Amino acid sequence: MNIALIQKLYQTYQTPPHVQAHMRQVAKVAVHVAQKIKRNGHKVDIEFVKHLALVHDLMKAIMFDPILQKKYPDTHDVIVTSKILQKSNEKKLAQAVLSQQYDATISTSHPLTTLEEIIVHYADKRVAHTEIVPLEYRFKEGSKRYGKRNKTIEKKIFELEKDLSCMAGEDLSYADFTLANA
Repeated sequence: MNIALIQKLYQTYQTPPHVQAHMRQVAKVAVHVAQKIKRNGHKVDIEFVKHLALVHDLMKAIMFDPILQKKYPDTHDVIVTSKILQKSNEKKLAQAVLSQQYDATISTSHPLTTLEEIIVHYADKRVAHTEIVPLEYRFKEGSKRYGKRNKTIEKKIFELEKDLSCMAGEDLSYADFTLANA
């Protein structure tokens, strides 16, 4: 996977500009976290983190576009994204993107299994649209948009933040991601 291919996927599948901007911001946060963790001696594939963050919501428009909902009925956006990545011969990325759904921390079908998946999942929860926000803000904002709030999932994501903070050697709940570059 490379940035040119990701851009081509955005064009081919008409990923809305605001969704692209969200994924770029998630990539910045994810890469920042991955770099901190790597500097602390943990093995993490930073390029993979970046690429996963840049495609995790490729088909998010399914959630709000009636035309796409008709084209992909009863199909979650990450499943469609995974199939697209498989067609692009990106099998590892296709598998990893399945873990990037809201309930990944409790999922038995597509759980978070790698450090890279965990980092991207966490970074996604820190970015509301393109703004980097605390987890609690993101959960409140998400419940307004999606009409639900799951305290079990939220608790697990706070635990991820704590675990990643230990690995990074920094309290990520207070980290300054504004200067991060992906």
